[in-house]
Amino acid sequence: MNSDINKELIFNYFSGRASALQKKGIEEWAEIPAHREQFFVWLQEWEQQNSQYYPDTEKGMARHRARMQQLHTAPNKQEEELILDEKKPAFGISRINWLVAATIALAVLSGAWLFRDNIRYQMYRTDFSEIQRITLTDGSKVVLNANSSLHVPRFGFGSKTREVILNGEADFDIVHTKDHQRFIVKTSKTLEIVVLGTQFNVYTRPRGTKVILNQGKVQLNYQEGTARKKLTMKPGDLVTMDVYGRASLRKTDNPEKFSAWKAHRFVFDKTTLREVCHLFEDNFGVTVQIPDSSLAQLTISGSFTALNAEELLGILTDDSGLNYQKSPDGETIILSY
Repeated sequence: MNSDINKELIFNYFSGRASALQKKGIEEWAEIPAHREQFFVWLQEWEQQNSQYYPDTEKGMARHRARMQQLHTAPNKQEEELILDEKKPAFGISRINWLVAATIALAVLSGAWLFRDNIRYQMYRTDFSEIQRITLTDGSKVVLNANSSLHVPRFGFGSKTREVILNGEADFDIVHTKDHQRFIVKTSKTLEIVVLGTQFNVYTRPRGTKVILNQGKVQLNYQEGTARKKLTMKPGDLVTMDVYGRASLRKTDNPEKFSAWKAHRFVFDKTTLREVCHLFEDNFGVTVQIPDSSLAQLTISGSFTALNAEELLGILTDDSGLNYQKSPDGETIILSY
């Protein structure tokens, strides 16, 4: 079946005209990573040729549950109609067809709801220790740090708006358009970064958020408690935001150091070992523990280049005289004198 997948069949699938067997084959075909991009190319083409329809899944689910409840409360009558009344086969068959159609429709709606992000967004993701360089359709450039994701709208990006969603860390070099169209970076922490054309770095992890502006000007829209606030940044500004949404602004003499990771370089400036442990977890997926609390507060400074956790750990321990060992299960690294 997979070898028979073509654009005509996919268009029938989008239009709801594919059979149950065809739907199953298409869904299996689309699950293969090599086919996924072609699936969305055809989806975009079909969307351009057809007026878009967004089903109300909540109402659909409610109607389906109500009908199924009616059937459930009168099972005997249903059995008589389907089995005993041989003089009225059309009624029984139509009831069966309705049930099959309802089941298929529900599956389609549920699938569309579950995979709506895949349809609406092109998703870029990086693994631990991986850095990815992306050029958006408007010419803007993004460098995505390790263990991060960027969602870019498949439809309308650059024509109506330029909005992306970031989780993790990325460096942005935004193109200024002739019509002065804003570029907006949204994060999961209710923070919006609004720009026209500029270069900046965004870090957004569970422990907090940082925005560093290299060039241009940006406006931050964020939620602090119940208040919605705005903050305008100038080149060299560093804004940090804690887990409660409280923002603080300060100047930095060298904003470029915050995006040194693009070249696999790590810059530390009186950085505590506890903070370095967070970096290992964020960028490499490695848990580093320091049982000695006084050791965790020691600071390090310097610039180091490393491609993975082992390299960086080796450099740090060699230069500082620290020792490290792996836990018996091999999942944790323990630092000590």
